[in-house]
Amino acid sequence: MISRKKQILINCLLYSVLAFYIVLLICILFRQRHAARSANLIPLRGILAFLTGTDLTTGSTAQAVFIKGLALSNLLGNIVIFVPMGVYAHLLSKKKAVWRSVLLVVAISMAVEVVQYVFMLGIGDIDDVILNGIGGLAGVLLYQGIYRLCRADDWKARCITAAAAPIAGVLSFLILIGLN
Repeated sequence: MISRKKQILINCLLYSVLAFYIVLLICILFRQRHAARSANLIPLRGILAFLTGTDLTTGSTAQAVFIKGLALSNLLGNIVIFVPMGVYAHLLSKKKAVWRSVLLVVAISMAVEVVQYVFMLGIGDIDDVILNGIGGLAGVLLYQGIYRLCRADDWKARCITAAAAPIAGVLSFLILIGLN
């Protein structure tokens, strides 16, 4: 049994990392102001264009190497950036249903895309919601794996997550910066 002081410390660490993650997420997702509103509502359009190396605006494949590098950064970035959201959605959920946690992540991602579109702080893109949902699912499954390894002991899983979250977050952001 974990002492009350350790429980408080673990929860403070978890919520501190969550708060830092949310601030960082806001800074990343709402950093660019655009002159006009833009949205992609066709599922997989941007993803397929990135994977084939096609420029969405011109249809050209002349800069395929540059576009594929950007694509890798964009695709992986949209997935990786929402993995912690999935971990926290599942960790803080009373009912450990995977679909509920993933649905919450997708709803948050959709809200982000709407805010980006409305306030011209990015490009509203259904593909981002899909990729963010995949990242959220990966985070949920990651936490579920930790939870099962701890034999359904919520406090052990919280301790591991509290210790691993800052390390994994820093590594993820370093990888994303390296890809750009």
